[in-house]
Amino acid sequence: MFIGVLIRWWTVPFAVSNDLQIYYNPDFQMKPSECKEFVAFVLCAASVYFSLVNVYFLGKTGKKLVYTVLVLLAVFNLYMMLTLLAVATH
Repeated sequence: MFIGVLIRWWTVPFAVSNDLQIYYNPDFQMKPSECKEFVAFVLCAASVYFSLVNVYFLGKTGKKLVYTVLVLLAVFNLYMMLTLLAVATH
């Protein structure tokens, strides 16, 4: 799954026209600095994912810890979404 996400910068510049022809759009290509940020994000997400999977299988305590972390991540994501929405509308 994460390898599929990593190949994004090669597949995104290709688009489909109205007559279903595939064409290359250089405006969609990521710049080198964006590629570094994207790779860092994907690697961090993968490390969090695989760490949580490993902790989950440690037993009952691991499951509680994973569920707690997932709830905290959900609350943080909701908070960030609302904060960004408030900043964007002002």
